[in-house]
Amino acid sequence: MSVARSCSMRIVNRQSGMTLIEALAAFVILSIGLLGVVSLQALSKASQHQAIQRTQAVALANDLLERIRINPAGVVTYFSNGNALGDGTIGTEPSPNCTAATCLPHEMALHDRWVWERMLDGASVTVTEGGVTSNAAGLINPLGCVDFVADSGATRSGMVRVIVQWRGLEETSDATQAGDTVCGGAAAGADAWRRQVIVSSYVVDETEL
Repeated sequence: MSVARSCSMRIVNRQSGMTLIEALAAFVILSIGLLGVVSLQALSKASQHQAIQRTQAVALANDLLERIRINPAGVVTYFSNGNALGDGTIGTEPSPNCTAATCLPHEMALHDRWVWERMLDGASVTVTEGGVTSNAAGLINPLGCVDFVADSGATRSGMVRVIVQWRGLEETSDATQAGDTVCGGAAAGADAWRRQVIVSSYVVDETEL
């Protein structure tokens, strides 16, 4: 009887040890699974944010392009020739205020540029912390340019390109390559953080037809 009882105790002890190992293994597997879920969620959030940034950049570029289509006589004033807008140093509102007054084409173009630059910099929403006010509704380090190439024999009709660039969340490859218009920052091909959207259209000033 004592031998049987001793064997039974050894079997119980051996089974208890195996149960503990199984519990530890399950805990390790569960921990790895949770880490995987967290990593996937972080990747999803980053991808979602980048998609939102690109959508916002396209909307901004289309907005300025529509302003130029409405005011083709002022296209030369919109043209920035690689001089970047949206560097965070927006000046005072041009006079007259073309949303409330009748303006000449070049005056409307100047006012449109000012309004659009505020949109690009996210100046519609601000956050004040420690006495410092920062824009909170725009892209990360946004810059914008307008390229215009007039048709032969015309001065206000031709191809317009609105370029919006910003800083991405991670390094991949530079969105601008040799020969591309750079709105500011490093030379083309030298900034792996740079993202860019280009929207182009043919603009016609009917007075030149």
